Amino acid sequence: MRKGINRFLFVGLIALCASVLAVPIGGVTSIVTQASAATTPVSTLTIGYMQSIDSLNPYVGLNDASYVFYGMVYDALDVIDNQMNATPDLVKGPTLADGVWAVPNNTGDPDMVGMPYGSVWQYNLTHDAYWSDGEPFTADDVVWNIWLNAAPTHYKTMWAYQPYSYYMEQAKKIDDYTVRIYFWDRATGEPKAAAYAYLLSIPMLPAHLLQNKDYSDIGMNWTGVFTQDESPNMPIVGTGPWMGTPSLYSEWMAGDHITLVKNPNYFWKVDKGLNYTIKFDRIVMKFFADPTSMVLALENKEIDVAEFPPTAYQAIKNDVKDGKVQNITTFDGPKITQWWTEIDFCMNPNSGVGTNPSRLDPVIRQALQMATNKQYIVDNQYLGFADPGTTIIPPINSYWHYQPNATEMFNYNLTAAANLLTANGYVDIDGDGIRECTISSPAVERGLVPEKTKLIYNMEVRKEYPEEKLIAQYLQQEWAKIGVQLNIQVYEEVKLATDAYSYKYDTLIWYWSADVDPNYQLFVLSTQAIGGWSDNMYSNPLYDRNYSLSVSEMDKAQRRVYVDNCQKIFYDDSAYIVLAYAHQTYAWRNDTFTGWGNWTTDPGRSLDNFWMGNPIWFDLEPITKTTHTTSTPWTLIAGGAIVAAVVVVAVVFLVMRGRKKEGSLKKSPLGE
Repeated sequence: MRKGINRFLFVGLIALCASVLAVPIGGVTSIVTQASAATTPVSTLTIGYMQSIDSLNPYVGLNDASYVFYGMVYDALDVIDNQMNATPDLVKGPTLADGVWAVPNNTGDPDMVGMPYGSVWQYNLTHDAYWSDGEPFTADDVVWNIWLNAAPTHYKTMWAYQPYSYYMEQAKKIDDYTVRIYFWDRATGEPKAAAYAYLLSIPMLPAHLLQNKDYSDIGMNWTGVFTQDESPNMPIVGTGPWMGTPSLYSEWMAGDHITLVKNPNYFWKVDKGLNYTIKFDRIVMKFFADPTSMVLALENKEIDVAEFPPTAYQAIKNDVKDGKVQNITTFDGPKITQWWTEIDFCMNPNSGVGTNPSRLDPVIRQALQMATNKQYIVDNQYLGFADPGTTIIPPINSYWHYQPNATEMFNYNLTAAANLLTANGYVDIDGDGIRECTISSPAVERGLVPEKTKLIYNMEVRKEYPEEKLIAQYLQQEWAKIGVQLNIQVYEEVKLATDAYSYKYDTLIWYWSADVDPNYQLFVLSTQAIGGWSDNMYSNPLYDRNYSLSVSEMDKAQRRVYVDNCQKIFYDDSAYIVLAYAHQTYAWRNDTFTGWGNWTTDPGRSLDNFWMGNPIWFDLEPITKTTHTTSTPWTLIAGGAIVAAVVVVAVVFLVMRGRKKEGSLKKSPLGE
């Protein structure tokens, strides 16, 4: 899920560099049993990634690998199960209804006087969770984490989880293991029901170690690890099933891999039963620069599992089918993170010199949508490992997805696209093959552009993602057939991100992903997300009204009506052209671990699951153990720290777009 850029993060650039340089250089001795220097039989699950973790701080990092990492070391109040349903994590079980509910407003509860049903939610916490440094997890931690995200003075700076925190007012401790969160309309100050409050994917950080830090320091400058003075031998303190070793930071700095060890006291085995005991010792997240080396690593048992780009995955799949490789299982299917690519149209009429505001006429955008052959893009750029896109909630989220009907659909039809432009006064006056705006064109009537403005638009694509340039070149050819000229501009992501979130562009190709609850994705396209998560400045009062109703409607069936309305409105406006819903393309060895399960019937166990508490961790079982020597120095040389500071400056611009804007900062989601 990507995080929107936030101007406040620019302020943290220098401070972030300083904090990197401030990490202690001295060594640290280990107190983590599994990570202590020894030669013992251990079992290690090694996962390959074609992207590295961009930040160890969950308020800064953005890509898939980062969020999988956060989900290993931290917990949320609730997570998803094998079937993608909300299930308890830090709240009591066994079912979500045992730990989370909207407080009834008809029982005389003093907290509910004058409050609409759904505006106050109660979270009954587990009594069995402990931070990895031994401190108990209590209501104080939850209250502090909500305050960190939602306090009026914090909200804009703590941008990472705004889709949840926008409607949060405060949290109140009832007792050591009971918390109530109050929701409001931030614009009016009035209480407001929040139907999405059953699933808050905010990682819980340790209040006892962070409460004396300034909130802006946590949100912008903190490296994500504690110093030796702050937390001896425990660089990351979480409640999750996995823990970082004292060498975590130096491993991350080196960039090749990081190592996590299982939390021997993870509370799920008490709360949920012995079936929730992890049966292996370590996870190594290994980062690769190219798909070829990752394929060889899988074949040579250097990694156990990885997601591969389409070309590499297709080759593996063919080799498995032909018997050229043994003991490898492949899986492809819709991504549970709902990842999709889109063409963004900037909705800012003052988008700057060299841009063409005629794009604000929805007729033009609709015609361009009809001139885009999405099936061609799926077949040629994704090799079939995707589905053609339509609306902003993908079909894998079947309850909330809206599929346009026959009269609503903008099917690929160049003739219909050309006729739509002609009917609205966009015609080729001078015979050069490019249409112009005439006095009867909506773009002229609305004062967006003068007469004779040609339909010429710039399309920005990222240098790091060459397949997007190929898609743009295809669109350039197709759109020319209806009299629209496309000029392709290839930029590094720093430049494209800056243009996107300052709303200084015509069109660009980018991507999104989303939660299982629709609130996340609908929020980022609402007016209140402008200046933060919104990447195209889309604003439509009818969309906003339906989004607001979707937040406060507690009846699920009626809420679905409002969610559908948002999707229909946005699709008709064509402020994005959703190109494709990408598939996951995994391969794993079946001779090193058992317990992979069926990812089709149990999609929540996919390694794409970054919502914390992935059920697969409790089912995987090693076939053999290996003898391994582990060392635990947590050291940094000054030169490495300086390099990190330089890297951080470059990365921060990219980090401003995040979670849940997924994908690598340096590598394409397709990996080409």
